[in-house]
Amino acid sequence: MFDDDQKSAILMIKKNNKLEWEQLRKSYDKYSSGMLMITGKEIDLDQWNTLIDKVKGDAEGNRSQIISLADGYDNNARISTYRYSSWETYKKSLENKHWSQQSIQNIEDQAHYVLTKLQTNNKAKNSCKGLVVGDIQSGKTANMTALIAQAADNGFNVFIILSGIIDSLRQQTSERIYGDLASNGSTSFHWKNLDNPSLKNNNYNLNVIDLGKGSKNKVLIVSLKNKTRLTNLYNWLRSNKTRQAQMKVLVIDDEADQASINTKDVSSDEQTAINSIVRKIANDRNFGAMNYIAYTATPFANVLNEFGDSSLYPKDFIELLQPAEDYIGAQQIFGTIDPEDYPSIKITQLIPKEDIFEIKRASRGKKSEAPKSLKDAINWFLIAMATMRSYGYKKPISMMVHTSFRVLEHEYIAKLIENYLSSLTEYDISKMHELYIQRQADLSLDRFLLGMPKYTKTKDDIHDYPDWSQVESELKYLLNLPKGERVSKINMSTEGKLKFGEGIHLCIDNSRAGLHDDTLTRLIYPKEIDSNKKAPAFIVVGGNTLSRGLTIQGLVSSYFLRTTNQADTLMQMARWFGYRQGYELFPRVWMDENAYKRYQFLSQINLEMRQTMAAYATNGITPTEFAPQIKASPNYAMLRLTSGNKMQSAEPAKLNFSGVNPQTIIFENDKDVLEHNIKATENFLTSLQQPIQKNDGHLVWLGVPVERIINYLEDYKSVKQDRQITNIPNLIYWLSQNVDNFKNWDVVVVSPNKMKKLTLNSIWKFGNFTVNKVNRSRRVKSGENGLIDIGALLTPKDLLADIIDPQLTKEEIHNVSSNREIILGMRSSHGLKETSLLVIYCIDKNSKGHSKNKRDLDAVADIIGLSVLIPGIKNGRHGEVKSVSIDLSKYRFDEGDIGDNIDENDFEDRE
Repeated sequence: MFDDDQKSAILMIKKNNKLEWEQLRKSYDKYSSGMLMITGKEIDLDQWNTLIDKVKGDAEGNRSQIISLADGYDNNARISTYRYSSWETYKKSLENKHWSQQSIQNIEDQAHYVLTKLQTNNKAKNSCKGLVVGDIQSGKTANMTALIAQAADNGFNVFIILSGIIDSLRQQTSERIYGDLASNGSTSFHWKNLDNPSLKNNNYNLNVIDLGKGSKNKVLIVSLKNKTRLTNLYNWLRSNKTRQAQMKVLVIDDEADQASINTKDVSSDEQTAINSIVRKIANDRNFGAMNYIAYTATPFANVLNEFGDSSLYPKDFIELLQPAEDYIGAQQIFGTIDPEDYPSIKITQLIPKEDIFEIKRASRGKKSEAPKSLKDAINWFLIAMATMRSYGYKKPISMMVHTSFRVLEHEYIAKLIENYLSSLTEYDISKMHELYIQRQADLSLDRFLLGMPKYTKTKDDIHDYPDWSQVESELKYLLNLPKGERVSKINMSTEGKLKFGEGIHLCIDNSRAGLHDDTLTRLIYPKEIDSNKKAPAFIVVGGNTLSRGLTIQGLVSSYFLRTTNQADTLMQMARWFGYRQGYELFPRVWMDENAYKRYQFLSQINLEMRQTMAAYATNGITPTEFAPQIKASPNYAMLRLTSGNKMQSAEPAKLNFSGVNPQTIIFENDKDVLEHNIKATENFLTSLQQPIQKNDGHLVWLGVPVERIINYLEDYKSVKQDRQITNIPNLIYWLSQNVDNFKNWDVVVVSPNKMKKLTLNSIWKFGNFTVNKVNRSRRVKSGENGLIDIGALLTPKDLLADIIDPQLTKEEIHNVSSNREIILGMRSSHGLKETSLLVIYCIDKNSKGHSKNKRDLDAVADIIGLSVLIPGIKNGRHGEVKSVSIDLSKYRFDEGDIGDNIDENDFEDRE
């Protein structure tokens, strides 16, 4: 009904005139003419009120998304509405980049939250230290820039960004942020972008930079995480004590889990070189104000490694950034833990084992022809490129090939790709038609919109697959380019300017890539696109430079064979996450089965981490109490959260069940085992006192002694392959060691009240009770070794089933059915904060599959599934509880990587 201009105008009127919502509502006569001048559209009183309701709802909705753990400190910093302020200047640049008003409001609120936690002076004993957690490729840099802009408006004057260990990515970050802040001089501040400041560099004389009160100077420093550069920077910052006292500093540690973490023995006084220097800067109280804010999408190392006043632990706050509505990430591509909730965006293709073997041979120069899966990935890139060119897409279009970190292997893989591209004929184009049809079937426009219900573009705004004849025409154009133009490196003119053609630019991006003769091997995108030429196309082969920081523009095809059992490393490699406006239907990813399973499991880990943090935030738990709750969860057995030397304060060989919610998902399809569990469950339930039967059919027992729970779990037979509940014996032992902390238990038997066809076979009778069985189908590939894998058991709203409160309406339950952090908060508000919960499901052996990824359960008997919720408790200084040892190594996959992970310590002394 209302466009972004109208929404923006109403917010502008409200801010500029400092009006509350109700004051704005009563000001129609005064400001409606201003709306007309700004938007060119008339608006009547009813529309005025409706627009205000809409904008207010959006704003409050965004604010409710802020999830944070904090100690309550607030410096009363405000957002400037002055048209030439840094924030308004940056906000304008976001509008020019076509960000939606809701997304801009969201980033404004989230940056402002962090801003209010910063120290504006050095009077406190310790510096402010916080952590901001975003998603991969979700706009983290934009949030950092928004924070810097708002902080500049509130008197901060020195901004230091610690940007990775690769200088080309550091330079990319520096240029982007400085360009957004300085904005061609349209801001009222004088921004100085200092590149590698040092006492040896006479161009950066700190003595002549006025940073006193009233000065308009703002200093931006984007520094590599390198021992020499950071040492030079720190010496420069403290070279003039008067200037240092004038500095109100904001240090932003980008990719904070990389290089900044202390990998030395944290129980001693040893620190790695980079960690030591960052600590010195962050803990120096001679600055006018000092704040250290870590940004990362993989925060495990930041909260698991070290705790203490001198460490970089985020003692003051942890904030979770919520991605915008158009973000496509792990949950969309790999699914979540909810039953029957599969990947909503089907873009992955599995690389067969024989192709992996062929890639390994090619990486050693022993094979000159690409395997079929790589050919398919290249063909899809060509198809997507041709499709996007056919509808006038002008921005860069890219393919990523990430098979190894080894530099020598990149040359061989690139040559393999070049040979294939050079060999293509029009006959090959005709064979691509079948691939075009197949990939359309994976992800139609309707399926995309179904999987992205909050997507901001309508069906008419998204480019659908065009007729094959249009694609074919563009492919033939490519093949008919002059020799040397179909596939080439990025050429350079005699004046040193980069030249981009209309063919495929084949790039190798690694530590050795650079200028060779008159060509550039590294991936660099044109700063300006020639509107008279077709969209430039790039295939980039690389390793670690593709793993962090680098944004690959227009990424439509990814060929990925790097695997690792470290969750943070794996997540950072997923460059296909992000925003895909203008080519929503075309991205595809090829990966091996092990990598897919790990990403799927990692999607679950990431979601559970956020849900747990959100629940703790709701209950006012601070960062110093949060970290132990994720130190060692049974749900993390499939992946290590990070390398061992980055999580030294955790106990990776021990399990802590406090605050976790395991569930059975794998069952042995053995009649004796399944019938034993049914009998054991019936004996357990009938031995309890009379339950409460709720209107929805659930049976609820309140106040069950923990000893009865332990006895039942001892009798229940689980399977070792179930990674989430394989440690039931350990859970039992752990509970027996912590009986006093977990005396209060409720038990729920789930009984769905929406059965399509109620038959005698879909009813479970035991004792005097009758409940409906649940439907859970098995995964398509489930069935090996006589096992049934259902993927997920729990429906999150079942965690509310033991709330016996007539004020908890069905509508309220429905509204939170997919939001477990709210559910856990509700449990606390209803007096169940310290109550453990056992949820029992009777799964119908005749359950039917209702999607391509699931098939009929086909079990030999009904299956008893269990979900256990154990509340987080505080016990001792760090909220620790007793735990039991377990060898996690037997639950990890073999590496299966054609390369190994690089050691970040190797970078410490390199320039």
